[in-house]
Amino acid sequence: MNISKRLHVFSEPHISTAIWLTQLRWIAVAGQLLVIGYVWFVLQVPLPILELLVLVTGTAISNTVLWLWARKLRRASDVADTKGNGDDTIGSRAIGLLIGIDVLTLTALLYFSGGAANPFISFYFANVAIAGMILPPMWAWCISLASVLGGVFLLNRGYTLEVFESSPLAHDAFWGVTKYAFLIAFSTCCCVITYFVSMLAMELRQREVQLAVVEKERERSQRLEALATLAAGAGHELASPLSTIAVVAKELSRNLDKTDASPSVRRDVELIREELNRCKEILHRMKSGAGEAAAENLRPVALNEILRETVQAMREPQRVRVHMSNRVGESLGILPKQALSQALRNLLQNGLDASTPDQSIDMLAEVEQKAGSKKTSEVWRLTITDMGTGMTEEVHRRIGEPFFTTKEVGQGMGLGVFLTRNVIRGLGGEISFEPAPNGGTICRVTLPV
Repeated sequence: MNISKRLHVFSEPHISTAIWLTQLRWIAVAGQLLVIGYVWFVLQVPLPILELLVLVTGTAISNTVLWLWARKLRRASDVADTKGNGDDTIGSRAIGLLIGIDVLTLTALLYFSGGAANPFISFYFANVAIAGMILPPMWAWCISLASVLGGVFLLNRGYTLEVFESSPLAHDAFWGVTKYAFLIAFSTCCCVITYFVSMLAMELRQREVQLAVVEKERERSQRLEALATLAAGAGHELASPLSTIAVVAKELSRNLDKTDASPSVRRDVELIREELNRCKEILHRMKSGAGEAAAENLRPVALNEILRETVQAMREPQRVRVHMSNRVGESLGILPKQALSQALRNLLQNGLDASTPDQSIDMLAEVEQKAGSKKTSEVWRLTITDMGTGMTEEVHRRIGEPFFTTKEVGQGMGLGVFLTRNVIRGLGGEISFEPAPNGGTICRVTLPV
């Protein structure tokens, strides 16, 4: 199940929880039969055996139905998992109603065995704790309320047993301090258990989801690192033959200048040289994505110097509007100038490609003071806004994947954002994308300097 779906249903109990609950209820059935038999045969206390056995049998039947249903759902989930759309959750309403039935059954069992005077009234807390553990808070509080109402009922009604006649909690006993104190303590315990168990269960579920997200991000980072390494290796392997072709093409061009070659042949040779330069540029970007450019010599560089080099090297620098105060532009950072400029250039070029030829893009540069444990540091925040058509949900989800592009064939390889993200994250920064209010896309880059 994907992460977004788990975030939506993380409060729902899982099928494995239902199976675990059936096992617990079988233990409860066995314990009830054992206690009834011990009291009847060993202690020889007269009990309404028929009513008690009917209630225990009802619990056993409902548990059998739950077990069969959980097994059926588990098989269906396993089949769906093979198709990639499995869901291992079970409705909280069904489990909540089942625990509610258990509360009613416990109330009936206690009614026929002495009412609130029966020490087993404390088993209400077990149902309250189970509900808080596996159900959403609303259902857990409903179970707690049902338990309190069951306690109130037993304090007023019950099957008279001789062994409990003198108990101050007997149903026919006077409502004095003992009964009121017991009811207050019982209700308070139900509320406290519900609150703390529900909060603890919620924290555990949220931590489970967070760990799943972190694990997914770690796996994705490992895949991207492997692709980056592959790209760098391909760049190194292809550099030598491309250099040889470049030398041969240059020599061929010189020889053609000495002959009466046709203009078409000269154009073809020039095209070869242009395409070789394009291949070299692509290989340079692939190497920089693998970290070579980010490993250049680090030196103090001003923000305005990086942005000036970034914009001036673009094909259409006049379409980029930079908004930055003088104080912000003079902010210094110890960063790899070439790698960062190339990374930002990729983002700006994507914005220009997404916009129409008569539109411009805006880049806002800001500096934020960030207080650390020992000293205050600066953070560069760059916001790039284009005027394009924006991103679909599918594009937003896949943006940054290597070789994923929305451009026409031949217009891009889908490496720009991937390589840029590698550089930005390698410098300890973050990059994010979001839709602009009036259309287009907003790209935010954060760099600690």
